[in-house]
Amino acid sequence: MIIYLLRHGDAPYDAKDCERSLSSQGKIDTQNVIRQHLSELAKLQLIVCSTTLRSKQTLQVLSDVLDYPGEVLLSNMLCSSGKVSAVQAYINQLIGSRNLESVLLLSHQPLIGDILEYITDQKGLSWSMNTSTFAAIDAASFSRGFGRLKSITHSSCSKISS
Repeated sequence: MIIYLLRHGDAPYDAKDCERSLSSQGKIDTQNVIRQHLSELAKLQLIVCSTTLRSKQTLQVLSDVLDYPGEVLLSNMLCSSGKVSAVQAYINQLIGSRNLESVLLLSHQPLIGDILEYITDQKGLSWSMNTSTFAAIDAASFSRGFGRLKSITHSSCSKISS
C-alpha cells in the first residue's frame, strides 16, 4: 500500500491555532507540490484530514487540483497534538475494513513528521515536513519500520526520490 503524507500549506500566526487560515502562498505551494504527483495520486482512495481551518483549506486546494472524487474523513486525531499510536490504530482499522491500497494523511507538525519517522523507522526525517511538503511511503502496513520512503517533495524544490 502507499501512504501519502501532506503537511498543510503556509498559514500566518494571526489567529487562534485552530482558526489560522491558509495564506495565498500556502495555496500556491500546495498546488505546485500536488501537480508534481498528479499521476500517482490518480488512484488515491481515501484522504484523512485534520479538522483545523488551514488543513481543510489545504484539502480544498488538493481536491481541486486532483479533481478528487473519493472519500474524505475529518479527524481531530490528525491535529498537531495527536498521537502516532492513535493514528496508527485508526488508519489500520480503515485499511482493514476498506481494503485500501492508498491513503493520504493531511496533518501538522510535529505529528506528520513523527508519522514519517515511525513508518520508515528513520530518525531525523521529521524536520523535512515543512508546510506544503508531500511524502510518499511504500508500506506493508502502518507500523514502525514497515515503510520505505519513495519520495518527498518540498514546496520550494522539486521531487526527491529515494
